[in-house]
Amino acid sequence: MVLAHEHAGKAVLVAAITPDLLDRGPAARLIARAAKTVGGGGGGTGTIASAGGRHPEYLDEALLVAAGDAEGLLNSR
Repeated sequence: MVLAHEHAGKAVLVAAITPDLLDRGPAARLIARAAKTVGGGGGGTGTIASAGGRHPEYLDEALLVAAGDAEGLLNSR
């Protein structure tokens, strides 16, 4: 799951995965490219990751990027 929000003029992204998906990659993998889309970065460990950026106007695009990365994670083995 990836959530996105604008707060105080900044983009905020949060990603979470279930523990059974950890063998496919950490939650940070879901938002790394999305964070770059909004002009920022982030990180996390395991099942939870967060990111922020300077360009909340790109949040819709960032969610599309994250959706593609989530699909890749789910289809990987």
